[in-house]
Amino acid sequence: MIPKDGARGLFVVLDGIDGCGKSTQARRLVAALRAETGRVVHHLREPGSTSLGEALRALLLSRAHRPGATVETLLFAAARAQMLEELVAPALERGEHVVCERFHPSTFAYQAVAGGLDEERVLALLHGFANDPRPDLVLLLDLSVAAASARRGKTTDRIEDKGAAFQERVAAGYRRYAERVGGCVVLRADRSEDDVARDVWAEVARALR
Repeated sequence: MIPKDGARGLFVVLDGIDGCGKSTQARRLVAALRAETGRVVHHLREPGSTSLGEALRALLLSRAHRPGATVETLLFAAARAQMLEELVAPALERGEHVVCERFHPSTFAYQAVAGGLDEERVLALLHGFANDPRPDLVLLLDLSVAAASARRGKTTDRIEDKGAAFQERVAAGYRRYAERVGGCVVLRADRSEDDVARDVWAEVARALR
């Protein structure tokens, strides 16, 4: 059901390197949005959230497979397209909010900057579908690789296995995405969970006005 005011839902993305606190902040934001707006709020993750997306997630993160950066990009894009069509677009039209862990910045950081693919080609793929729902707010949680690694502990999947040098390139990729594409809010994640959550909510509250 669309709210009586007819307002479209808000689409918020939380992104950043592994261990930066995306999942924690996404959970807190979902709870805050539900409490403050009284609307349905969906918590999604990339890749995943749909049956196809979860199958692709298992394939992409499995140590049994070693796809190259081009194949990774296309599989991540397929999972995203399914999520946008199946879940995000209908939810926004119903006036429901969406909070998603990872989106375009991750593909640019991991597969273009860290993976060595041509940045222009990756951006063209990411932004090539004009009718796709676009995030109203993209929050990048910026944290050093060393701090993120200490938080994360032991690696759990194929991409995390790639080592510190790869993760440094990923971190640089997020900063480059913010510079090149714009429309992102970069938040320092080297602070307490409460401090980061306060800044996340301040940005979301501004977007809701």
